[in-house]
Amino acid sequence: MAGLQEGYLKELSEHLNSVRLIIMGALVYIIGFSMSFMSISTIKLEFISSRGENLFLKLFTTQSGGVPSFLGFLSFFGPLISLILVFDSINGEDNQGTLGLVLSQPIHRDSLINGKFLAATTNIAIILVGVFGLIIGLGVASIGAFPSVEETMRIIIFGGICVVYLAFWTSLGLLFSIVFKREGTSALASIVSWLFLTIFIYMMGDMVQSTGLNPQGVLYLSPSYLFTQSSSIIMIPLMRVVGPVSYEQVVGMVANPLSLPQSLSVIWPHLTALTAAMMLIFVVSYVLFVRREIRST
Repeated sequence: MAGLQEGYLKELSEHLNSVRLIIMGALVYIIGFSMSFMSISTIKLEFISSRGENLFLKLFTTQSGGVPSFLGFLSFFGPLISLILVFDSINGEDNQGTLGLVLSQPIHRDSLINGKFLAATTNIAIILVGVFGLIIGLGVASIGAFPSVEETMRIIIFGGICVVYLAFWTSLGLLFSIVFKREGTSALASIVSWLFLTIFIYMMGDMVQSTGLNPQGVLYLSPSYLFTQSSSIIMIPLMRVVGPVSYEQVVGMVANPLSLPQSLSVIWPHLTALTAAMMLIFVVSYVLFVRREIRST
């Protein structure tokens, strides 16, 4: 794949210097800090009763009044970050006539699409690392303690799940940018897909459940559901099952937190499904792009 490194660095530099990324990054930092700061008072009350266990995990999962947790925010609004980064990545350059000029250089098409995907995912990872560090730093300054080894591992795994989840939306945004020639159409398709997979899919699940059937089959089609369930199991060790729980499953269950390997074994199907969906969407984007006719102007 000739030109992959050059294409990746070019896209990475353009993202890092773009006003779009700066605005979105600042917004995520402000929201993440605000949500964690508001949850500090609730977490301090639990410090003695919980003997200081898993307090840093609660910085990401605790709701304060009507304010959602950082996990909830990322599940719902995180896809917009990925989609905004790439919805005009291909058709924008094509309409400007620069895409053909780039491909006239010794750069393969697969290197270009791979570079765009990797650069967007890297920028998302940079934003997440920064906001995670900010939240943990706030916790250290407020609680006066450091996260344990297991807490650190759980936070790292949670960060990896976030990257895979947002990479799914990055690949979907790339797909729309390839399929549609106009940036406005790809942006509209991105918003519609975001609304359907994060809101309307849950409504469909409720409709299925009202008929007496198991809604899991419908909900597994939502990457938001897969992300929320897997992240909750990792970040809330007391959670032992995913999805709807029957009374028979609760009776006799010992209220002990799961170890990290046990939590991973519970969410492994969700992670596999989410990763497979991300790879499938990107492969479709890849195939469509390498077969697309592109003319330089």
